[in-house]
Amino acid sequence: MLSSNKREILKTALRLKYSDSRRAKWLLKDKSLIPLAKSVLSDIDKCYESASGHNVDVIKQEDNRLVFRTKSSSSPGKSFVVKVFPLRCLRHRLKYHSMKYKHSRFAFGEAVSLLIASERGLNVPKVYCYGCIYGCSGLIKMSVLILEDLVHHSTIGELLKLNSGNEKKSVEIMNRAIPILIGLYKAACNYINVNLGAIMLGEDDSNNSDYILDFEYATFFDNPSLELLMFEAANLGKCCRAFVTDKIISEWRDKLLDAIEVADHVDRGKLIERFNYFFCTTLSRNKREKIGAS
Repeated sequence: MLSSNKREILKTALRLKYSDSRRAKWLLKDKSLIPLAKSVLSDIDKCYESASGHNVDVIKQEDNRLVFRTKSSSSPGKSFVVKVFPLRCLRHRLKYHSMKYKHSRFAFGEAVSLLIASERGLNVPKVYCYGCIYGCSGLIKMSVLILEDLVHHSTIGELLKLNSGNEKKSVEIMNRAIPILIGLYKAACNYINVNLGAIMLGEDDSNNSDYILDFEYATFFDNPSLELLMFEAANLGKCCRAFVTDKIISEWRDKLLDAIEVADHVDRGKLIERFNYFFCTTLSRNKREKIGAS
């Protein structure tokens, strides 16, 4: 498993340290992002207070996370995605503090995983800022991640729904996921929940404009694993089942095997068997995280 120092990876990418009067500490890509870091604090307040704000567009709000789109006065016409992970009780804050720089720390772990993914050739959103907001006790009460906004992209799920009933178009949409899956394979990345919202396609039908996001639970290994590739492909295929037939999914799986040049009949049969197993099986998170580790 990857053994690089995660703290150093983040500090190398986000070189500027910045603190403000509200007990917020940031690592920023450069000084031009300081106004954004300042404004994000008030944006977070607006979201939790249900206050209106023309520059805040809430994407997701749950007990354990808040995701919204915002703009910065220092970057006219440019928007950013902000992910906030609140720690609502003392027990959670103490646990988070004790984790130090472990991969499982929200925001921190995802920021590092995104940076590793980029280094390994995956198209992922750029990481601009990582920050922590401290409470009166001195413990972290929120962790924050500010990312590139892929505002002109659509998820595979959105596109399949939009083209529901159009078999040819649905196949084209699914085929654009194949390079993403191969990228995960080459990066030796266990992305435990490849789903319809994880892959975003650009408007120009180019693989270079397609991205994968949400690396919160991703793990990287030293070597690629075909077992892991079949698991990730089956996960996505299972999600696509709501829009396309099993026959289309089987043909799509075969295109994936062709793309990685698995020609041997026996080897191909074994991989199809593993795909079918993962396609029909629901695994616990613990078991999913171990795939590809050996």
